[in-house]
Amino acid sequence: MKNIVFENLEIFQDIDFGKFTTMKLSGRAKYFTVVKSVEDFSAAVHFLKKENIPFFILGGGSNTIVRSEFFPGIVIKNEILGFEQVFEDDKKIEFKVNSGVNWDEFVRFAVLKNLSGCEAMAMIPGTVGALPIQNVGAYGQEVVDILKGVEVFEIETEEIKTLSKEECQLSYRDSIFKRDKKDKYFVISINLELSKGRPEDPKYETLKNELKKKGIKEEDLTSKDVMEAVVEIRSRKLPDPEEIPSAGSFFKNVKITESIAEDFRKKYPGIPIFKVGNEYKIPTGWLIEQAGLKGKEFFGMRVHPGSALVLTNISAKSYDELAQARKMIQDRVFEKFGLKIEQEPLEI
Repeated sequence: MKNIVFENLEIFQDIDFGKFTTMKLSGRAKYFTVVKSVEDFSAAVHFLKKENIPFFILGGGSNTIVRSEFFPGIVIKNEILGFEQVFEDDKKIEFKVNSGVNWDEFVRFAVLKNLSGCEAMAMIPGTVGALPIQNVGAYGQEVVDILKGVEVFEIETEEIKTLSKEECQLSYRDSIFKRDKKDKYFVISINLELSKGRPEDPKYETLKNELKKKGIKEEDLTSKDVMEAVVEIRSRKLPDPEEIPSAGSFFKNVKITESIAEDFRKKYPGIPIFKVGNEYKIPTGWLIEQAGLKGKEFFGMRVHPGSALVLTNISAKSYDELAQARKMIQDRVFEKFGLKIEQEPLEI
């Protein structure tokens, strides 16, 4: 089918956009385009308004599940690249990072500059635009800890606005972009504030143990040490999405109250419960493993043997197969522990 050129933006028709996601489930879109600037995105907005069709923003495709055999709108792939330093004092440096930037590449840049605040979030796949939407985090660090503000394009008014961290209402894997402002804003860029010098002490035992195994003393700790330890842990536990299709961490960790945490510690000695701020969390991977599902394969999906938090696509072609596998896992965990586990990736 012939491509369309609209306001200098090339728009493709009837494209299988599932190939741009790391889970590799099939799904066609009526229209598909790649934007490399705010001007490109503005043209895409004019087009979707003219055609009166829905839209979906696609970043790295690592946190996206295709559920539609045919999406009757336009999928907009974000490739707005680049970042710049906007502020510096004797303790901190602030960067403005465009939303199409690969997150892991930025983390490695920051660590190379001996900056701290994002080193434990190394190897998280995807692009920067997802960070404030999901409040991405790992091993005790979250985007909310370093975020200063978010520059957005408001779809309805076509105005560019800057939201403060508080206005984004970030919480565990959640934000205003997934609730009140879902499909209302496009993230253009974010401002991140990183600290100079020594990182904070690791919060997670897994990370502490890895550093201890490497013979690194706390007083000598650098952001490079933390990043390298995280990379080693993740490389052992997680599949390479280039080789085995997956969406990274498929389930959110479960938040529980202090009283439930106490009950579980009594009932399941050795259970890994973490306190982060005022919240208690149980690693969902542990729950799935204890439910006897680690390494199991069903409906073309497999609970990854390295980390039960990850669901990999062995032979599934459709969303229905994934949905059946997800339900089986959720039901099994609920039967054993009475806890409901939630999916982390977004769906289209």
